[in-house]
Order: sequence, then structure tokens, then C-alpha cells
Amino acid sequence: MNVRRASRTLAAVALAMGLTGSLAASAQAAQPASDAKNRGSVTIVFGETLVPQLFKAGVFMYGAESVSVAQGNSGALSLTFPLEGTSTSKPTTAITVDGEVGGISFINGPAEATAGLISVSVRRTGRTGVVNGEIIGPFSTDSGQFEKKMQVFTMSAATARRTAKGWRMEATLTLTPQAATTLNTLLKTTVFTSSAPSGELQAEVSTS
Repeated sequence: MNVRRASRTLAAVALAMGLTGSLAASAQAAQPASDAKNRGSVTIVFGETLVPQLFKAGVFMYGAESVSVAQGNSGALSLTFPLEGTSTSKPTTAITVDGEVGGISFINGPAEATAGLISVSVRRTGRTGVVNGEIIGPFSTDSGQFEKKMQVFTMSAATARRTAKGWRMEATLTLTPQAATTLNTLLKTTVFTSSAPSGELQAEVSTS
């Protein structure tokens, strides 16, 4: 990557992270207080099939604030939202992540395009469920700040079980058509699809 393109990519990262921080703060204000012992994480794992496609398309992901992104030996990317602040949960069925913890910045460097995902929540009903969130984009002088709450993933093969300190939830994740279209539009790409699983959900909640 040349110096000019690198500087533009870094500027895009800074912009996306700035948007994430400002919108996360507003999300926190609307959430109730929770039990301070209710801790853990919600991890969205993009699978080893999707990740190379994202990288080939020039799309990379970065954590903002307390949210982290890590790549495992298999090539899968783990996007981890910690349960901090006012995060809440209902045993084995629901989790709401405090928006103040931050979010994920999606950066398409070659296209100089950005998007963000914040305010994640999980709802399981039997073997199915949804992951909701808010997708954000850059500010436009014509239309203002892009920010839209939506169902981001559908869940299948969902399971939940008690653990020594709380409970764990797992599921297969597939992007919804609305989320795939929104991310593709904001990031000026076609790499996101709702026709095949994107990865999996791994949630750990500690109640003690």
C-alpha cells in the first residue's frame, strides 16, 4: 500500500471510530442499570470461508473502545463485545450489550468507505433467534448521519447451557438481507451475502 492510500485508510479508520464513539454514548443513555456481577462477552465469529473474501475485497475490521477483533489460527475473525457498564441479560435467552463499550469499524480501504456496528443485542427462541444492532455510516451533507437499527443476523442451530459461573449460548449466524445490503452499500462492495452462513455466535455470561 502506498503512502497516499495508507493515509486515506487511516483517516477512514479514525472517522469510523469517531462515529462509533459518539453514537455509543447516546445508546448508553437509554439503557437501564444492571447487576454489576453480570459480566462476560458476546463474540461474533466471521468464518474462515468469509474472511479471505473480505480481505480480497479490501474490507477489514477494527475494534473501537472496548470491543476487540482477533484472528485465530484457522483464519476466522472474532469480534468480541464485552459485557460491561449497563449490559444486561436474561438467563439463556437474551443479552443486551451496553452501547458505551464501543463497536466494530468496517473499512474498505481501496474504496475509501466505512461502516460501523454498535448496540448489539441477542434474542434466542428455542433453536433460532436474532442478533440486533445499529449500523452506522459516514455523515453526509445531503442526508445527515446514517444510522439504522435492524436485525443484523439470524440465528440457527442455537443452543444454551448452564456453566459453573453462569451460562453459555452458541449459534450459527447468517446476515439478514437488509444488513447485507446496507453493509454492501456503505462499503461499496458486494462481498456481504445473506445466502450462506457468515459464522457463529459465542456468548459467555457470568452471574457470580
